[in-house]
Amino acid sequence: MSAVVHLRDLPVGDGRVKVAAPMVSTGPEALLEEADRLLAASVDIAEWRADYLLEAHPEAPLTALPAALRARLGTTPLLLTVRSAEEGGRARLSEDEYATTVAGLLQAGGGDAVDVELARAGVLPDLVARAHDAGLPVVLSHHDVAGTPTAEEITDRLAAMAAAGADIAKVAVTAHGARDVLTLLEATVVAREQLTLPVVTMAMGPAGLVSRLCGEVFGSAVTFGAVDQPSAPGQIDVAALRSVVALVHEHAGGGQ
Repeated sequence: MSAVVHLRDLPVGDGRVKVAAPMVSTGPEALLEEADRLLAASVDIAEWRADYLLEAHPEAPLTALPAALRARLGTTPLLLTVRSAEEGGRARLSEDEYATTVAGLLQAGGGDAVDVELARAGVLPDLVARAHDAGLPVVLSHHDVAGTPTAEEITDRLAAMAAAGADIAKVAVTAHGARDVLTLLEATVVAREQLTLPVVTMAMGPAGLVSRLCGEVFGSAVTFGAVDQPSAPGQIDVAALRSVVALVHEHAGGGQ
């Protein structure tokens, strides 16, 4: 049985799959207004994709925003993310620049969890330690924007995240067809059985939609939708997503 990670009062890894949505505005005021819309949409987790603002305004004072978002979001957990261009995001940062940016967000306070990319191997241990010292759970992540590795490669990657100190392990792949989705779901089941932390998996792209809708059945703890603008291929409207995952939880969930 996988462990449960609490983001504020939200138990990730227990019960219904949790619905997250990104905030992708490229200006501070627009970002706060977007937070209001996520709150109104009753998302379980609000993810601030700081790389969008960083791309538009490289000199923007990012560290002032987590606390402002925290005040706006009330009890909704805030996940801080700087997604690299290599993994589908907007940030083109060296490893040192990435570490400095993420560390700055941690030091600013206001977040409830932080996303750290597994590929940033040179700075990964320090960022995980900094996050834990600040009392924040770490979502170690990897996003394959080209395709879908084998099921064994996916489970090995999730296991590597657990070994590196992840509190939640996240893998997203790109599905080019139904077999890619089956590969991801097989890996999710194995990881759920073998690892003692919540896992989050999804297949990006139109073919992967079923993984976002029915991930709970296979062992994924969080799914991502969109309120304003999707941050990854295949994200659908949060209202529709919440409706389907509630139906899945009622009739098919709990078999993890």
